[in-house]
Amino acid sequence: MRYAILDLGTNTFHLLVVEVYEDHSFRVLYKAEEFVKLGEEGIHHIGQAAYQRGLDQLRRYATVIAEHKPDRTLGFGTAALRTADNAAQFIDQALSTCPMEFHLISGEEEAELIYLGVRQAVPLDLQPALIMDIGGGSTEFIVANRAQILWKKSLPLGSTVLRQKFHHNEPIRANEQVRLINYLMDVFGNCCNEARALHPGRLVGASGSFDTLAALYTENLLGRPFNSYELNTEIPLRAFYVLSERLLASTLDERIKMKGMPWFRAETMVVAVLLIGFVIEMLRLHRIIRSAFALKEGALWRLLQQSSGQAVT
Repeated sequence: MRYAILDLGTNTFHLLVVEVYEDHSFRVLYKAEEFVKLGEEGIHHIGQAAYQRGLDQLRRYATVIAEHKPDRTLGFGTAALRTADNAAQFIDQALSTCPMEFHLISGEEEAELIYLGVRQAVPLDLQPALIMDIGGGSTEFIVANRAQILWKKSLPLGSTVLRQKFHHNEPIRANEQVRLINYLMDVFGNCCNEARALHPGRLVGASGSFDTLAALYTENLLGRPFNSYELNTEIPLRAFYVLSERLLASTLDERIKMKGMPWFRAETMVVAVLLIGFVIEMLRLHRIIRSAFALKEGALWRLLQQSSGQAVT
């Protein structure tokens, strides 16, 4: 069986095409993320240029999907498509451009799928971990162990949202950092207390910002190429703070030139590391692990469990 899975996010559109075998192992036939910046004018309205970029990218993905002839194509819409006033119109045109079984998922369901994906890439145990996925419009927080989700929240702390609110100068100014931290305390402070009460010991980061951190760490501090297909990558706390200082002191042009920095992540990595650092300190976490799997792989795993009649846990 072949499956194509699309994750239509606020910053990036992702496509995963896999060949699945009888034992539920799979081979990746195609995997890509493309920067469409759907939320460049905010997550409450998709601007004209972003609207067209999104449809153009789906048209390109439709060509790739047709070449691979999957048995099923599933799409998942997240923060921008949950909140934009013209999202319904965009979704209608998206389905005409790239036919799929489309699911507009809540933040809570997004968190569940992220957990299911992470669990396939990171060896979780019975000790709770904080799983974190920074999207463009929202960030999902999950405290979980190998057996179950213990707590989850989806909050409007996406990297695009935070950049638009607080990061207006290059390098970011101290007063902008203070305003951002105060905002995080207001929005996430009580949730931090809830999460901390479950005693997570480590941070497991999924998706783009953590992929970028892992690449920056590997290429700048270890001096070797980053393997994006590596299922998980540990980023020492000391390395995180070294990279964080460099990012906070850099201009956009300087970030774009950093080894391992995708050009389309350079705009949002400053607010991303401020958010990550805030969470690490508030929850007193002592390890960071990047997961190569997130929503798409979680959706695939749930689909395979359902197709075999097994309970999804």
